[in-house]
Amino acid sequence: MFRKRLENFSNYITPQIECLVKADANENLLELPEELKDIILDTLKNSIPNLCFYPEINSQPLKEALAKFYNLKSENFIVGNGSDQIIQLIVQACCEQDDQVFFLYPSFTMYRITAELFDVGFCFFDITSQWGIDVEKIIDRIKTNEKIKVIFIDTPNNPTGIAWSAENLKALVEAFPSKLVVIDNAYGEYSDIDYIEFARRYNNTIILKTFSKIGFAGIRCGYGIANENVIKNLHKVKPPYNINILTQHIAIKVLENFEKLKNNIRIIKNERDKMIQKLKEYYYVIQSEANFVTVVDEYADRIFEYLVANKILVKKFEVGDKKLLRITLGKPQDNDIIIENLIRFKKENAKDGAKSC
Repeated sequence: MFRKRLENFSNYITPQIECLVKADANENLLELPEELKDIILDTLKNSIPNLCFYPEINSQPLKEALAKFYNLKSENFIVGNGSDQIIQLIVQACCEQDDQVFFLYPSFTMYRITAELFDVGFCFFDITSQWGIDVEKIIDRIKTNEKIKVIFIDTPNNPTGIAWSAENLKALVEAFPSKLVVIDNAYGEYSDIDYIEFARRYNNTIILKTFSKIGFAGIRCGYGIANENVIKNLHKVKPPYNINILTQHIAIKVLENFEKLKNNIRIIKNERDKMIQKLKEYYYVIQSEANFVTVVDEYADRIFEYLVANKILVKKFEVGDKKLLRITLGKPQDNDIIIENLIRFKKENAKDGAKSC
């Protein structure tokens, strides 16, 4: 009845664990400004008479708001039910069955999952040895495989928080003019590096953005920014009416009132710097440009269980022989609880050794 591929296929899952401090999903859990709350409530109320209608088929009102926000044209945008959907559209539009996609290891797991789902191959470049970007080696790796059609670069990277410099990304994009380079910039608001110019200058790039990391994960809205030809071809495989009316209206109001969110973003960046500074004496901490901090530690399994026992939930990763804990930055008081518990664990288990990477 079902495809043979699904017999051993594992989709994206998240554990449901009771906790008092939730720091596992890279959401922004800071309280929204009261003024923005009121604007959204009014928007929802005013949307009620339109709930009987289908939404605009390609989210045109939202695309126009995005065009105004980025000083581009609406034809430069495609909107998805989360950026995950746009990743699916890219693989559908670009790849035949014998083609492959490329990504870094580790990186956002949906690149691999999507490729497997559509019977497309994949290959990767391992960044775990130095936790950094060696663009020349990455370019050489891609050059060895003519089957690669799409290059996924999440920057800042998930789960490390490492960000590509504009110079390194430029070298990669220009090295492969016939391949689509996907610049997944989901955490871009927390980095000082701006990649929007790539959408203006190059015909082989698309930048992915999302509302999920700035306080609106619940509306499930992501978007891609690219030249008109890339967007036109992605629309050919996009399902109609994929973004509901309420999501579109909320997203538009967020763009129109983005200044009201900047203080929350500033708080998270400050909290990130604080956590890195306090933990680096006890852990190997990767320098993050995102809204999370990641530590590499051989005792990550024990640390994870210790945190769960204290009602703290973070995200655990096994990356080859490395073990990572990715900690989403939240309210300052919650961040302090996490820091205190992580330091307490190390002090209580000092005999096991110091930092490990």
